[in-house]
Amino acid sequence: MCLPRPQLRINRLEAEFEATGSEIETVAREVIAEDFWFVASAYGFTDADVEELIATRDW
Repeated sequence: MCLPRPQLRINRLEAEFEATGSEIETVAREVIAEDFWFVASAYGFTDADVEELIATRDW
């Protein structure tokens, strides 16, 4: 599966958090999801489902 570059970076960031005994907080996850939707809508995908946009997340 080929993930978009930003999602790969976020997935790697989650691993770094776990390595230090921490995690990305729920609020941060929600903000990241909103940012994915914002970018999609800016490119004309106004009907994009945020859950579909982040479906391949590992965080």
